[in-house]
Amino acid sequence: MKTIKWLIISVLFCLPSILCGQENNERNIFSDVNDNQLANGEKFIFWETKQKYSRTYYVDIKNLRASDTNDGSEKKPFKTISKAAEILNPGERVIIREGTYREAIHPLQGGKSSEEMITYEAEKNAKVIVSGSIILKSEEWTEGKGWDYARDIDVNEKNKTAGIKIWQFDFHPEDFMGYNPFGMVNLLHEREAMDFKEVIPDPYFKRRGMVFLDGKPLEQVLSPTALLLKKEGAFWVEHNGMRIHVRFPGDKGPGDFLIEATAKEQVFVPKHYGFGYIKINGITFRHCGNGFPVPQRGMVSSNRGHHWIIENCTIEWANSLGMDIGNEMWYTTPQPLIGFHIVRNNIIRQCGIGGLEGYRGISLLIEDNLFENIGWQDAEFAWESGAIKLHRAENCLIRRNVFRYIIHAPGLWLDYLSNKNCRITKNVFSDITTALGALYVEASVHDCVIDHNIIHRVKGPSWIAVGYDPGGNGCIGSGTDSVRFENNLIIDIENTGYASFLDEWQTNRMVLNRGGIARFHKVTDNIFINCGKHAIEFPNEFNYADGNVYSKMPPGYIKIKHPEPNLKLDMETSQLLFGWEKKGSIQVIDATLDTELLELSLLVAPDTANKIIKAGPFRINGTMKNINIDPRKGNKSDL
Repeated sequence: MKTIKWLIISVLFCLPSILCGQENNERNIFSDVNDNQLANGEKFIFWETKQKYSRTYYVDIKNLRASDTNDGSEKKPFKTISKAAEILNPGERVIIREGTYREAIHPLQGGKSSEEMITYEAEKNAKVIVSGSIILKSEEWTEGKGWDYARDIDVNEKNKTAGIKIWQFDFHPEDFMGYNPFGMVNLLHEREAMDFKEVIPDPYFKRRGMVFLDGKPLEQVLSPTALLLKKEGAFWVEHNGMRIHVRFPGDKGPGDFLIEATAKEQVFVPKHYGFGYIKINGITFRHCGNGFPVPQRGMVSSNRGHHWIIENCTIEWANSLGMDIGNEMWYTTPQPLIGFHIVRNNIIRQCGIGGLEGYRGISLLIEDNLFENIGWQDAEFAWESGAIKLHRAENCLIRRNVFRYIIHAPGLWLDYLSNKNCRITKNVFSDITTALGALYVEASVHDCVIDHNIIHRVKGPSWIAVGYDPGGNGCIGSGTDSVRFENNLIIDIENTGYASFLDEWQTNRMVLNRGGIARFHKVTDNIFINCGKHAIEFPNEFNYADGNVYSKMPPGYIKIKHPEPNLKLDMETSQLLFGWEKKGSIQVIDATLDTELLELSLLVAPDTANKIIKAGPFRINGTMKNINIDPRKGNKSDL
């Protein structure tokens, strides 16, 4: 057996820094491929310009002299951000000082142009939190009554419930101002694609409201009797949404925690549709009780607007959706101008269904963001989930993002006519559990490029039906054509590394004026390592593969599904039958990726060590340990 030893990886533009060790951690490990271009090779249009503000207002909730009757100057600041949102004019901004602002912000107008934006900005180095929750005061809790919490407990087991105490809290009508998330179920408004025979119903019939103890969410149960089974704590909501019953962890009491409850559907959303040229910078938005999409109504929402910049923000703990930047859904009146948003350098996490969604995603720049812990509501079979999910996307550039710890959702879902001149490049997808794939392109008929990405450890849900093909893939297309999948690194995929599917439903589904054909996929210069079923699956022979590297593959790792009987081939046979993989190769490469640290190790066999592997997102010349692959490092704005 050959000895495998550690050597060195050579990256096109930063070999000297790799050899110096620590310095490499401050550099972008990806090769110097131009990531400003779209799929057609033309440069993405960057409309952003540097701002000069005609006036600056200040908000300071901690200032004892702050008041919304002040003039908003630095010495006489406003107390709420909402007051500033009422009066800001194009070319003006508000600086928000440190503190927690429990309010929903509804701007009354947008800016006029890239030079005259309206900006909401956290003061430098200040921790500004805008929260959609209220505090449930400990003195307002009472002992639970009126309900038989032990009704379903066996008579011989009831002695085990002794000492367990249930508490209740009565909300005040003024807590909600017209929208009570505890009185509404999660069930999405538009359900035409939802198969009720397939879904697990409980998530859809839970209430939208969330309860937090010292910042951590409390589990919701659907009956009062379930509370006695939850040693770690839980809450149940009465039918009208005005009272909750809680068992606290460790059977403690309300005085032992800071207790917060969501009271808002959205936290930042304009008063009217279609506002443009709004900028949000450096603010943390948290806690909202929104329903499952569609419609798409995020904690932060452009409300069908255009030319927004959302940067350096944290968006966390949305019951459903973190941010929406589109036209909300397909039954809405189209806005005359929509899209052209920049979503940059944000952390979007702990969202129950989706991180960022948009219907009609036109000319979007989504870069250098972290998406993590998305999809925990377990509602993937409503088919509207995803760390990012876009419909009708065109001319979009999605680059240098990290997608990790995604469950019951794809990392990136381009749905219905969403691959028109789009490019997805230099992203990292890791630790994703989905009934689809880390990337999913559905019902789209134009050209797009997916290049220089790392896709790692994708699994299907444990309960998924046996024989359900799409679960746990690296990248899949459904009734989609004209995708170029090139120079990607695909590691530890439970099902298939790159798969394109086509069945009778997809051929009959009309996209523009025709059904799906699933042709013209070009899978080139990728590295596939340890894909459980196949490296590549094509629905027919009218696709193409070349220059790919295969390692640790099972037999039949290139699959052609139609015409039946399907073919399960190796590289040599695909060369013989279709003329594919003339530049392809089989190598011995082991790979490990630390999802939390974003560090990659590659272990290359000695007979490969002297060969430069040109496939993948960077050139490999041997072996390297603990390479930092965070694509966000060392990047500068194109402004």
